Amino acid sequence: MQVPVDDVEGKKKPSMFPIIALIVVVIVLSAGFGFYYLQASSQIANLNGKLSTANNNLTTANNSISSDQHQISVLNSNISSLQSTVSSDVQSIVSLQGTVRSDNSTINSLNAKVLSLDENVSNLSGNLEAEKSQAATLDTQISQLQSNETSAIQQITELKTQVGTDNSSISSLQTQVNSLTGITSMSENTVELSSKQLTVPNALFLSVVNFTASYPGYIVITSTSTGSSSFGEVADQITTKEFSVTTGMFMYSYSTTAIILPVGPGQIYVYYGDTAGSQTTLNVTYYY
Repeated sequence: MQVPVDDVEGKKKPSMFPIIALIVVVIVLSAGFGFYYLQASSQIANLNGKLSTANNNLTTANNSISSDQHQISVLNSNISSLQSTVSSDVQSIVSLQGTVRSDNSTINSLNAKVLSLDENVSNLSGNLEAEKSQAATLDTQISQLQSNETSAIQQITELKTQVGTDNSSISSLQTQVNSLTGITSMSENTVELSSKQLTVPNALFLSVVNFTASYPGYIVITSTSTGSSSFGEVADQITTKEFSVTTGMFMYSYSTTAIILPVGPGQIYVYYGDTAGSQTTLNVTYYY
């Protein structure tokens, strides 16, 4: 089938201008947006830099404020101290003013005495010549007395040395007398064992202390035993070579928790026994 010539000529080709225009507009807008983006990024970076600087300045300012506040606190403390010092100084000034008034009164009194003494000096001047003659005579006597004084001082020094030696001997002898007096009345004592805590072993018996007794006397054993059959023993090498045993807590007792055991001079051995496993706190005192 053939198309008519008129129909072929009547149809026009589509135009490319709108597409090209649209592309140009897109390019222009893209370029504008890119330029705006670059400017905005530059401004944002600039603003971020300024913000960082401002933050640094704010930190520095805060540090300065903290330092100033510390200095203000120190100054306030110094002001309080100075105010206290000033108050103390004011009190001292008031006290000194009172002292000055008292001193002025004393000075006035002394001035009156000086006037009186001046009058006495005038009266004494008339007697000065006679006293000079007497002074010459007295100087001769003084020279003789000074010679005698030197000899006396030497004797006094020797006597003081002797007195010191005698006092030392007297003190030593008095100490011995006091000690012997105490011994004869058995009023002297020494603590041989103090607050020793122990648990009685299965052997029911143990040594608690030994010491040297210089004089005859007695020992006192005190116990806080939780057992029911506690007893004490003492052995000395003077009265017997064997243990001198005192069984039963109450044979020489003066309370339900103490016993008294006689001892002779020499090495003393003190033993303690009780129910196995019982606990006690022991004290041993030697009286002589």
